[in-house]
Amino acid sequence: MKLFLRLTAPLLVAALSGCAGIDYAKSNYGGLPQQQFTTERGQSFEIIDNPARGRLMIGPGAAGKTTEGFVRGLGMGVANSLVATPPVVYRDAAEQFLRSTGRTCTAQDVTAIMDPRYEVRYSCIGGRANQDRMLGPVSSN
Repeated sequence: MKLFLRLTAPLLVAALSGCAGIDYAKSNYGGLPQQQFTTERGQSFEIIDNPARGRLMIGPGAAGKTTEGFVRGLGMGVANSLVATPPVVYRDAAEQFLRSTGRTCTAQDVTAIMDPRYEVRYSCIGGRANQDRMLGPVSSN
């Protein structure tokens, strides 16, 4: 029985963590548009921006997910660690995305939500007015 618990406990923790990540993503990004973004270096990302909270969720674009999954399937151990994209890549892509929207923003931190999705918290110079460029004009009705 103890051996069974030792073997299944890590799987249970991983499953519960995954559910928490999905719930977090739904509550903070549900209903917001998903955008495809290609960096200056040609990397493809899927981004959901939540400018009201100063955060965005980013993960590999469609081409990146296919390639990463295929490469992971080819090897064991060492190969898996070689294909994992470091968080700094997501941070840099998020900053490029934010610049592409006309905002002057800096990534504050990058947090894993669920593999391979990350949340990037950012702050923009000019605060809300800077964010309004992306959201469009506010009506005064």
